[in-house]
Amino acid sequence: MNHTKLNSLLLACCFPLFLGAQEAGFQPISDISSVTRNLVKHASATNTLQSNFVQEKHLNMLEEVLTSHGQFFFKKENNVRWQYLDPIKYTILIHLGKFTIDNDGKVSEFNTDGNPMFREINKMIITAIRGDFVGNAEFAPVYFEGKTQVMARLVPIVAQVKSMIESIDIYFDKVTMQVVKVVFIEPGGDFTSIRFEDIQVNKEIPDSRFELANGK
Repeated sequence: MNHTKLNSLLLACCFPLFLGAQEAGFQPISDISSVTRNLVKHASATNTLQSNFVQEKHLNMLEEVLTSHGQFFFKKENNVRWQYLDPIKYTILIHLGKFTIDNDGKVSEFNTDGNPMFREINKMIITAIRGDFVGNAEFAPVYFEGKTQVMARLVPIVAQVKSMIESIDIYFDKVTMQVVKVVFIEPGGDFTSIRFEDIQVNKEIPDSRFELANGK
């Protein structure tokens, strides 16, 4: 599979109705410094994260929402495992600078340093999950708050990222500042929502979890 087709597949499967400049129920935050301090504090204290997730892919050309379920694992600094369990078995690993995909037994491996597209996708995943985007020169953040959540809308500045993503909306629990949902909005209006459930923070995760030999 060539890189162009694979990049498109990645965006269709694991990311990316336009939500508008401001989602219903959310208002602009006046005290941004307080929010960013809490985000930085939480991100620095989060060493591992694991959870179940529900992913919903919304495509303008389809009335049906494409829903997937699976498990997610993260370990500092840049170790990620997305394991889709239903309706298809599909695993994405980021570990030691490599991007590995297991599509129901068909394994492909790519070096993120040697492929600008994979490098940017890698950055987007880590930025969204760790919530450590404060001060990141590649995104212009705008902050909103609702009753129980804070939302940071990250608008990409880098041209290569802008070509893939219009914005990344990251939802945090207002009390714990834990990421509970991430929405990747694409330039054409399609978007992908990923909701995290049964979240466990700083529970021991072995490095082998980020290799296909374990838990495949």
